[in-house]
Amino acid sequence: MIASISRGDRTRGVLAYVYGPGDEDEHTNQHTVAAFEDLLPDPGRDARPDQALTHLAHALDLRVTQAGKSAPKDHVWHCSLRAAPEDPHLTDTQWEQIARRVLDASGIAPANDPDGCRWVVVRHAEDHVHIVATTVRADLTDARLHNDWFKVMAELTRIEQDYGLRQVERDSRGRNAKRTMAKRPTRAELHKAKRQGRPEPTRQTLRTAVRQSLAGATTEDEFLSRLAEHGIRVKIRRLPSGDAQGYSFNLPGERKADGEPLWFPGSELGPDLSLPKIRARLAIGADQPDPAITQANTAQPAIRQATFLTEHALASARQTRSPEEVQALAAGFGEVLDALAQTYYGPSRAALSAAAKRYGQAAYVHERAAEQEMRALRSAARALLAGGPSMAGDGYATAGLLDVLVWVAIALYRHHQAEGHRQYARATRETADQLRTAYNQTAAKPLAALTAQGRRLPPAVRDQYAQAVRSALPAEVANRVLAGTSWNALAATLAEARTHGHDPADLVHMAATTREMDSADDPAAVLLWRIRHATDLPAPLAAIRSVQKQAKATPLATPPPPTVPPVQQTPTRRR
Repeated sequence: MIASISRGDRTRGVLAYVYGPGDEDEHTNQHTVAAFEDLLPDPGRDARPDQALTHLAHALDLRVTQAGKSAPKDHVWHCSLRAAPEDPHLTDTQWEQIARRVLDASGIAPANDPDGCRWVVVRHAEDHVHIVATTVRADLTDARLHNDWFKVMAELTRIEQDYGLRQVERDSRGRNAKRTMAKRPTRAELHKAKRQGRPEPTRQTLRTAVRQSLAGATTEDEFLSRLAEHGIRVKIRRLPSGDAQGYSFNLPGERKADGEPLWFPGSELGPDLSLPKIRARLAIGADQPDPAITQANTAQPAIRQATFLTEHALASARQTRSPEEVQALAAGFGEVLDALAQTYYGPSRAALSAAAKRYGQAAYVHERAAEQEMRALRSAARALLAGGPSMAGDGYATAGLLDVLVWVAIALYRHHQAEGHRQYARATRETADQLRTAYNQTAAKPLAALTAQGRRLPPAVRDQYAQAVRSALPAEVANRVLAGTSWNALAATLAEARTHGHDPADLVHMAATTREMDSADDPAAVLLWRIRHATDLPAPLAAIRSVQKQAKATPLATPPPPTVPPVQQTPTRRR
């Protein structure tokens, strides 16, 4: 729950706003939730709202009038309280309870104090209320409001816990401990987008376009050129000395009330999108994609290259656990998401775009990012863009990349959760959920083909692969693998890998030790994607008969001579 506290000198003016229609006619069902005493007029439901407003203002101002010249000039205390979009619906009774706790914590109306200030709680939306109070007590002394804001923030932390609301991350003084989350659109921006028929506010459209233009870019000219391709106007604000101060971005046709173009500074789109932060990221650079990527008639080589680079960055961060490498993983992960969201046009495009946008709200600043790992992930994003559009036919390669991206999101979620970064943890968890949806939609077809291949294997051969699983994994994990929906697909994968000279038991052990299996919904799928990627197996083929013949002809204990490097070797990075 967030709060905004302000002071003023016009009681009736504030009341007219909170009971009125709002700047964009966004206020609905305006009414009094509670007040310092019963039977006060309710301008939201009174037949004569103007007269009711006047009477209510006079009632709140009574002690101010009685105090005369000793009353403070800014005698109006105005606090708005807003719940998060995902929070449960709060009734008027619950809002009254919350407001009374805030009034007590602030010093406006301490509990069991008969001389507290006069106040009213007004609701005109589902997700928030306004508290309007005057700051002269019944004994005509000023309310004791020292550090009222910090006291309210501390009380809101307790309220969030008591009511099961989103817990906003705050430091010991009540301030937001992390100031790197992207600013959310204001209510006025949301209403403006709805009125104009836009699917989202301009701020979100610009943020997405800027992040996508930056993904994998290596020069400022390239970044600006991509912005132009997105239809975004950009200008550089300069200091009197002529030095660049910052970027501002405009969506063509978007104007302010006076008709002038509406420009958004980069820092208002996200703390990582200011000019210094953008230039710092560009300075890290990115490797040029393998020429085979740009020459191929399919995006699959680009996707495989991005999968390798992303998986390597994840393994590096897990091994060292250094703050710099974790930050590089967090920042670079966003670039890979932004690049994939631009290039993939398969069945999971909507879920993938939603994941990239959600993650984009959790902006990451990169001062401490490990440059080598950051460059690798920026190179993955650049490879995806160089590979061009990928379609449903590239689902096999894309499913493998999405499988890795889900694990990156899970790793980042656990890191933020352990560090107490609640907002980051929430953003990465929701990103992981969207990526799981994208993975399930993308992997459905290749998994179905692999499952069909696995079912056509002779039962004796499947039993041999089941024995390989049991010999390589703990009993509990092995049972989950063999009982899972993707077991036949894994069996088909092991059969293919065996024809390429790999030992199935060694492959299963390698895949299981590379990633933890406890949180996997489908551990067999986790194993098969890791195995297929590490052994560079082709997309599932309908011609499984050749695999079956070789499986029958060659005992499992003595695999044929390898035709590709064993899986234990580190895959060679394409250049």
